[in-house]
Amino acid sequence: MTLSRWRELYAGHFRVTLIRYMAYRVELVIWLISMILQPVVFLVVWQTAAGGLGGTLNGFTSTDLAGYFILAMLVNHLTMSWLMFEWDGRVRNGELSYLLLRPHHVIHRDLGENITFKTATFPVMLLTAAGLTLAFDPTVQTTWTSALAFIPALLLAYALRFTSDWTAAMGALYTERVEAINVVYFFVLLLFSGQMAPLPLLPEAIQSVAAFLPFRWMIDFPVRLAMGRLTTPEIWTGLMAQAGWVVGLTLIRLLVWSHGLKRYTAVGL
Repeated sequence: MTLSRWRELYAGHFRVTLIRYMAYRVELVIWLISMILQPVVFLVVWQTAAGGLGGTLNGFTSTDLAGYFILAMLVNHLTMSWLMFEWDGRVRNGELSYLLLRPHHVIHRDLGENITFKTATFPVMLLTAAGLTLAFDPTVQTTWTSALAFIPALLLAYALRFTSDWTAAMGALYTERVEAINVVYFFVLLLFSGQMAPLPLLPEAIQSVAAFLPFRWMIDFPVRLAMGRLTTPEIWTGLMAQAGWVVGLTLIRLLVWSHGLKRYTAVGL
């Protein structure tokens, strides 16, 4: 496909998805509320813990924690997806059969919807972040190096998380108990990605396990990078780790997709 065709494809997905979001505004508001409440709750919990220990927790002050969780809220919004919930219905209802008849890969539909969601809702998240900044007075001491490196780190974090989520969603092609897979996946993501807390605040055992998983590079790494808390070698290590995981998970995604299609039996048709 030519560049103009790709542009038309994603523009079409953008228009259709935006119309659907406008029709189901309540669902959109619920999603946004849940994405805002979670980091705020974690922020209050960790600030309370820091206050009980003299105001500092493993190098993070209360204002540092505010900066971390406000940035984590924005990074999580820009990288998250909900593919696992949709794929179960696609397989059970046979919707995937119609998607497979289209001239382009199914992943482009998912990517187009995801980008539309972020475009439509990010201004609200920015306003929320501004309000939380006034309420919690966060501290973020970034540098020019960190600020410049944050851009590729955020893009790689998005590519990594989308690829990881899409690969996990393929479980719907292999089992009818995909809900259990989703629960385990989201718990592991919550624990090891930095959504629950900055990884340096967690037990060493969890940090050791996180070092061998891709999740820390999705949120904790870009957030602490934006805060200026990483050295130059740590920045380069993180960027290379993100790129390596994107390549590795992409290969796994292709394998899982190819094998899973052979098992697909169009349930629901």
